[in-house]
Amino acid sequence: MKRLLTTIVVCVSFITATLTIASELNTQKGVLYPPQSSVFIQEEFMSGGTTNGSIGANGFAFGGGTVAGISSVANRPGLFQLSTTAVSGTVARLTLYIASSTLFQSNVPHDVLWITRLNTNDANTTVRVGSASNTGLNPPVDGVYFEKLDADTNWFCVTRNASVETRTDSGVAVSTNFVKFYYRRASAGVDFALDGVTVCGTHTTNLTSVSYIPVVQITNSAASAKTMDTDYFEMKYTGITR
Repeated sequence: MKRLLTTIVVCVSFITATLTIASELNTQKGVLYPPQSSVFIQEEFMSGGTTNGSIGANGFAFGGGTVAGISSVANRPGLFQLSTTAVSGTVARLTLYIASSTLFQSNVPHDVLWITRLNTNDANTTVRVGSASNTGLNPPVDGVYFEKLDADTNWFCVTRNASVETRTDSGVAVSTNFVKFYYRRASAGVDFALDGVTVCGTHTTNLTSVSYIPVVQITNSAASAKTMDTDYFEMKYTGITR
C-alpha cells in the first residue's frame, strides 16, 4: 500500500510538472523569458577573443584604441581592458553590436547595467558608460550615460538628444574602484543608479528618440594611454511585440 501511494504521488508530481512546463511554453514560447515581448542579455566576459565581434559570449565589438583580455581578480572571473593607446584624442569604445548602425530603439523601455573600473583617473581622461549613438564621437550625438569629463571629479548623469543635453552631478566621486553603472529608460524618463544607490533624479528632458547601442567609451587628451576594465554587462529590453 505504501509503495502504491508513493507511486501515485510521484506520478501526480510528474503530471503537474509537465502541465506547468506545457503551460509556460504555451504562454511564453520560451524557456528563460518571454522572447515575444522582451530581450535579456548578460555578459560575463569570460570567453571570446580580442577581435571585432568576438569579445565575450555575445560577440562584443570595439573601435579606436585596443582591447585585451586581462588576468582575473578576486570575485571577478572575466575582465577585458579597453585602452586609448598613447595617441592623444583617441576615442576607444566597447559596444554590444558590431555594426556601426544601432541595436535598439531608445524610447522603448529598457534597463542597462555595466560593471567597470577606470584605471587612469586624471585630468586628461574622459569616460562614458551607458548607451549612445555615434559612439566614435566625443561626445556622442545622442545617448543615455554616466560621464566623467577631463576636469570632473564626480560622475555626471547625461541624457542627450541631437547634441543637446541634460547633465546632472551625481555627487559620487570618480575613483579607480569597480562601479555598477545602471540606468532605466521608461516612458516618464530616465533613472540612474551607482552601486545600487539612486542618483541624479529622473531625467525628463533631452530624451533621444533615435536608436543607439550600449557602450563604454574612454578618450585621452594627452599622449599617454588611458585604460578601463569591464567586468560585466546586462540589459533588459521590454515592451516589444513579435
